Amino acid sequence: MKKLNEIKPVWHAVIWIVAYVLLVNIGDWLSELMGEPQLATAPILAVLSVVLFIYVRRNGWLRYYGLRPLRGSDARGTLLYLPLVVIAGMQYVKGLRSDLDVAAVLLIVVLMVCVGFIEELVFRGFLFRAILANASLKRAVLISGATFGIGHIVNLARGYTGLDQVIQIGFGVLLGIVLALLFAVTGTIVPLIVFHTVLNISGNVTVADSGAELAMLAATAVICAGYAAYLVAVLRRRGPDAEVQSLPAPESVPADR
Repeated sequence: MKKLNEIKPVWHAVIWIVAYVLLVNIGDWLSELMGEPQLATAPILAVLSVVLFIYVRRNGWLRYYGLRPLRGSDARGTLLYLPLVVIAGMQYVKGLRSDLDVAAVLLIVVLMVCVGFIEELVFRGFLFRAILANASLKRAVLISGATFGIGHIVNLARGYTGLDQVIQIGFGVLLGIVLALLFAVTGTIVPLIVFHTVLNISGNVTVADSGAELAMLAATAVICAGYAAYLVAVLRRRGPDAEVQSLPAPESVPADR
């Protein structure tokens, strides 16, 4: 896999994305057989998260893919990530589910931490960087964002149909573009992992209300459009983060210390 990342980084990213999607579907299938949602998916993705982290760290790619300690300047040009806070917090207006016990909540938290880590690493890390190595920043942002959104078509296997699926894909594309822009501005995916995790948790522990969710998705689309415009302006004014511009491709990245 390391050699593939050196010579064909896009295929390297695609293989990890496909592996992730397959493991999620296998986990969901096993969970259904066990009669408990996410019971198998959570440990499967926990193992995948550990494998991915060790793989990236062992090859010295942590900084290249944005997995580094946070620094004070990471919030510059991001509006302190407040639009993401608003997007994640809106879900709680619907109220919390009453059918979840402590074990179920813990299972959701473990699963969503893993989903946040894996999806940010493979889409904003592997795929974004792979495209950027051979194309413009604009193409890297748009293609990685669109791929992230289209990837939500796997929700068809989870009972989403018709309009719900179209909304999920559209939301995923908008959010994927915003998160890719944030990586370009800051050079770190750590805050994106935190946001992704919190957003997914909020969607799973709050009451299902289709009317409220449609209104929130519309509000989220407006916030994402405005936030994306702001981030594009930041990039035009000062360019991408220094590490996004200057760190060498994987074949020559020095080992992390």
